[in-house]
Amino acid sequence: MKTHLHQFTAMASPCKFILQGEQSLILNACQQAQAEVERIEKKFSRYQDNSLLQSINKNAGKQATQIDSETAGLLNYAQFCYQESDGLFDISSGILRQSWDFKSNQLPQQKTINKLLPLISWPSIQWDENSIFLPQVGMEIDFGGFGKEYAADRAAEICQQLGIKHGLIDLGGDIRLIGDKEDQSGWAIGIRDPQNPNNAISTIKLHQGALATSGNYERFMKIKDKHYCHILKATTGWPVNYWASISILAPQCLVAGSLATLTMLAEQKGLSWLEEQEVPFLAIDIHGKQYSNL
Repeated sequence: MKTHLHQFTAMASPCKFILQGEQSLILNACQQAQAEVERIEKKFSRYQDNSLLQSINKNAGKQATQIDSETAGLLNYAQFCYQESDGLFDISSGILRQSWDFKSNQLPQQKTINKLLPLISWPSIQWDENSIFLPQVGMEIDFGGFGKEYAADRAAEICQQLGIKHGLIDLGGDIRLIGDKEDQSGWAIGIRDPQNPNNAISTIKLHQGALATSGNYERFMKIKDKHYCHILKATTGWPVNYWASISILAPQCLVAGSLATLTMLAEQKGLSWLEEQEVPFLAIDIHGKQYSNL
């Protein structure tokens, strides 16, 4: 049985599929799964002017935007995350990136953040299975908190539908397995060291499910020895600063990724909240201390 590596770039991330099986099946699966990832990016990207997401945001304060069942499903999931996190996970908080430029090495002024905070209000957004309306001009929603993980799950599902039984989908570190390796030996997956992201702090063998990590080392800046990362709190507009890295195992990548982000946002309360979820995890705080039930 052949092993095939397929690599491409999407969602501003290096992506790869490692699939085992018949060559003809694999090539078709790679093509269709990549097309699905690119479709999701085109539809929900905040960077593409003609995306559905941009249409929703441009219509803020003006009119409702028609949506389909896929978009309504993601909005349902956003509602679930908002409720589970007591409002910490709010997909209308992406607007805060207007005040944070992590390449500038300059902190935003508080008055700039204060202007954006009133536009963060998931409960004020009106939506159902057919349409969505953002009530204030300038409001935005952003699926960046789980869009890549959703795409990883969809890519895996497409491969399975096309007859692939053994494989790994990796979209920028968000991983979804398609069954075990053909020889049942498991997929060896490294978890990055937050202090040295090019190295693995731990390697685990997975036979099924998904793994996602949320960390403070992806986009950040250091000013006066203080670390400011890209994960921003909807309540204050400022970065979280308790966990360096949260890695979660779950049946779906969507669930693993959002649980990891929710834990980062929960800060000190994150560990007890995570233990309630009864999922395998590796948590590393900003001092390097590890907590794990893997």
